[in-house]
Amino acid sequence: MNPSDTVRHKVSLDLLRALAILLVLGRHSFSSGLWHRLGWSGVDLFFVISGFLVSGLMFGELKNTGNMRIGRFLVRRALKIYPSFYLFLLVSLLAAWCTDRSITGLQIISEVFYLQSYIDGMWMHTWSLSVEEHFYLIMAMVLAIWQRRGFPMNVSRTMLLLVMSLCLLIALRFVYCWPHRGENWFAFSATHMRADGIWIGIILAYAYHFGSLQAWLNTKRWLFASVFVIALATLYFFSAGSHAMNTWGMTVVCLGYGGLLCLCLGWESQLQRWKSSEHTSATKRRALSVVSTIGKHSYSIYLWHLFADNLLVKLGIFDAMGWVYGGIGAGLCTVGVSVLLGLLMGWIIEGPILRWRNQKFA
Repeated sequence: MNPSDTVRHKVSLDLLRALAILLVLGRHSFSSGLWHRLGWSGVDLFFVISGFLVSGLMFGELKNTGNMRIGRFLVRRALKIYPSFYLFLLVSLLAAWCTDRSITGLQIISEVFYLQSYIDGMWMHTWSLSVEEHFYLIMAMVLAIWQRRGFPMNVSRTMLLLVMSLCLLIALRFVYCWPHRGENWFAFSATHMRADGIWIGIILAYAYHFGSLQAWLNTKRWLFASVFVIALATLYFFSAGSHAMNTWGMTVVCLGYGGLLCLCLGWESQLQRWKSSEHTSATKRRALSVVSTIGKHSYSIYLWHLFADNLLVKLGIFDAMGWVYGGIGAGLCTVGVSVLLGLLMGWIIEGPILRWRNQKFA
């Protein structure tokens, strides 16, 4: 495989990120309806994408150069995540002080040190950032040990180890959820309970770089589509927080999003042609550009979307317009303002820092 194929920006992943953030916005902006019902799974789609993309960067480098620059990987991840997050945290603390919101020291510590998946922080959505951060650090540590000790890369054995690790995660969740099997709602956010999507993304990335997945992208579309349809059915018939969803259902959903990821990767060439071809209609190019832009800035949108929601409430926008909180009008307004605020912060903060990062740590 040409090294440029590994690092080339993929439009398909931007579209998936856009879908993920729109699902999350639907979950948090509306109080009922199909968008709200299915929206919680947007976080798991983010996990699958992150697992595939981040581990794929390391696997691609190992395959093409025989080496992994762990320090460079960690620096690039830090510059992607930390500046935007700590600015968001600072603004959140200032807003809490201005509105006399009570914040405990433990909540601040949880946010600062990315412990939100185990200790409640200031915001209810930052737990997923904690899960991903733990993944980055653990993966870097494991790969560093692997590289330093010179372990051989046996493809079959490594794939078996990855699949067995996923099965262990699922088994741990079954054991944890069993005492709560009679409850209508049981939620949890611990990293080792919610890492299915990331682990499935890692498995797909490993198969993509060292296995047969690339060859399957265009020949096994029926398989990927079937898994995705099964996941959609699971999402529709089993609600979030139910025992079925908390155990096997969550894994099925993540597998389905893995299938969707493979479908989108198979369409990458077509998407690239649509993006660059003069024969593509202006409307199609514009739509692709808008959705891709939302996907590129999905991290900033995710960071700020609940802040936007709280701001709209504090300003009394919903009351002034006669909208019921969580209803259609208020929900659409929240989605729109969240996207605009996230794009603004992405252009002001995330974009310039990433451009500087790509110059200094290419």
